Amino acid sequence: MKRPTVSMLTSLFRGAIPKRLITLNMTVTAIYTTGVVSALYASFLWPAQGTTMSMSSGLINGMATVLLTLLIDPRLAVLSEKTLRGELPLNRMNSMYGWMIISRLGGTLLAQLLLVPLAFWLGWIMG
Repeated sequence: MKRPTVSMLTSLFRGAIPKRLITLNMTVTAIYTTGVVSALYASFLWPAQGTTMSMSSGLINGMATVLLTLLIDPRLAVLSEKTLRGELPLNRMNSMYGWMIISRLGGTLLAQLLLVPLAFWLGWIMG
């Protein structure tokens, strides 16, 4: 394992930045990250349905799984296949995975904003 260098970071900005894929990955990561905690917070907000709320994190994680399966994984699979065939340079694929890691960090930060709205969404669904 290598420590990141300045040249590694600057190589991320060469070529086109996949803004839509980064945004989708950030959103899905945020939903995954906050799923269990939102369910626990919903059980705190509605103690009469506490058990139901705390067990409903699967609704949130299921939604994130569907989004990941339909929107993100196929695009990464196509890019990986193109790289293996030699149609896409390896450094472009490395850059893509770098952006995916950065978008996961951004998704974790975005999850802080989704915590309360997803708890209220669970309350609305289960209410």
